[in-house]
Amino acid sequence: MCANPLSDAMEPDLGPVFDALTSEPCRSILRALDRPQTASEVAEHCDLSNGTAYRALERMVTAGLLRKQEGENAATYAVDFEEVIVRATDGEFELEVSEPSRSAAEQLSELWSEVQAEAGGER
Repeated sequence: MCANPLSDAMEPDLGPVFDALTSEPCRSILRALDRPQTASEVAEHCDLSNGTAYRALERMVTAGLLRKQEGENAATYAVDFEEVIVRATDGEFELEVSEPSRSAAEQLSELWSEVQAEAGGER
């Protein structure tokens, strides 16, 4: 099996992942994200202020736990991992965040959406 050229080559950073997973608002959001939702929808479902929900969502995007998809009116957020594994080896911690499997077409679509958002929308 060959490596996926579209996958993120960056290793997840232990600190941001632990910070997100030890935050009660983040854990509440992870439990509620059964489908892609906007920050406002997340805030309502989790009984959080919009600001708290947005900060927690962005924290998890930065940690690599959520995927943010820019939309016409608002961004949506979706869970972007299947499991988080922490290993202690020789006094060092190793972190592995496994992403859900997506087809090449799905990955290209996401990449194209990000390019369009960066370029200022569709042309």
